[in-house]
Amino acid sequence: MHDSMDSTSALRARWPDLRRLFFSRLIFNLAAVLGLAQLALVHWALVLTGGSPIPTPGLLLLGGGLVLANALAVPGVTRLRRHPGPAGLAARLYMETGVATLLMGVAVAISWALFLPARLALGFDGALAAFRTASPGLVALVAVAVAWGFTGGQSRVARTRLRVKIEGLHPDLEGLRIAQISDLHIGNGLEGELLSRMVERVNAEGADLIVLTGDLFDFDPAVVDDGAKRLGALRARLGVYAILGNHDVYVGADRVAEALARHAPRLRLLRDEIARVPSAQPLYLAGLEDPGRRWFDRRLRYPVLDALAERRPDDGPVLLLAHQPEIFEHAAELGFPLVLVGHTHGGQLALPTPGGHWNLARVMTPLTRGVFRRGGTTLYVNRGIGVGGPAMRINCPREIAGIELRC
Repeated sequence: MHDSMDSTSALRARWPDLRRLFFSRLIFNLAAVLGLAQLALVHWALVLTGGSPIPTPGLLLLGGGLVLANALAVPGVTRLRRHPGPAGLAARLYMETGVATLLMGVAVAISWALFLPARLALGFDGALAAFRTASPGLVALVAVAVAWGFTGGQSRVARTRLRVKIEGLHPDLEGLRIAQISDLHIGNGLEGELLSRMVERVNAEGADLIVLTGDLFDFDPAVVDDGAKRLGALRARLGVYAILGNHDVYVGADRVAEALARHAPRLRLLRDEIARVPSAQPLYLAGLEDPGRRWFDRRLRYPVLDALAERRPDDGPVLLLAHQPEIFEHAAELGFPLVLVGHTHGGQLALPTPGGHWNLARVMTPLTRGVFRRGGTTLYVNRGIGVGGPAMRINCPREIAGIELRC
């Protein structure tokens, strides 16, 4: 018992290092996992057709080759997917097929995990027969979910409504409405006329304020000017405000800032600064720019946030716009009443559990989507209106969040 507890404690102590190791080499690690998923599906097909459940040396050698082949291919494919033409189309198809393969590989792994207790109850032959009968159903179910994720699942846009009590809010500002969007990732499927239609949907909310909490662009500098022009059509009575996320840093933070200033002059970009909302009574927005580093770290603490807190006016509440939800603890300590963030996309792929909190983003943070509270601070994590990587969402529609301020 003590040895088991010591092993669990040691694993928990090493978990931050393991996370850092996985995310710091994310592309290569995902390529390796993809190779293993491909091997799992090949082995599964052989077992279904009468093969032995014990992998042969040749099969294991094939698995090593698949891991190596994907590790060599994925970095180049990641770059090519942003290019127009046949090469870009082939790269995107490879990535989308890869995601589907990973998920069906997980279904096969779950089937084998169920095989072990079944063997105790039914014996080896009985468990193997049950595996061959039941596992195709589970894999088919996952395949249907994947097909939905690439079609209807990723095209839905949900409108979330939330009321938040703000200490110090003047009664004249009771009911002020904020529309929050996040993680547009312009250049990864949301661009051109599709982006313009999304802008129209946000304007149709009729909010008093519109805020964009980072990752306006994805990776491609070529779409920055056109994307900025289309964002310039956003309209709200008290203005449109935005911050930059880690992907904006990858594109070039100054490049994005210059394009917004030139093509979207009514959009106010907050770069580690505080702005007074032009309302009748004092209300402020503080904008924290993402540094673009260590996007997977926990319990983030930025010295610039301390500096922003020190400069806060005292005649009205100051709401914080940030990109990463892991800033929550630091912001709560400093007493910001409302923190609006994005970054996680709500996981994009979520199990059908209440709130959808069991999703892919949990490997980064437990603050994956929705409302969290600590003391007098409320955090809202937006699911985003774009996607990262393949255009796929399961149990996690795109989101326009409407936040109503209450006294």
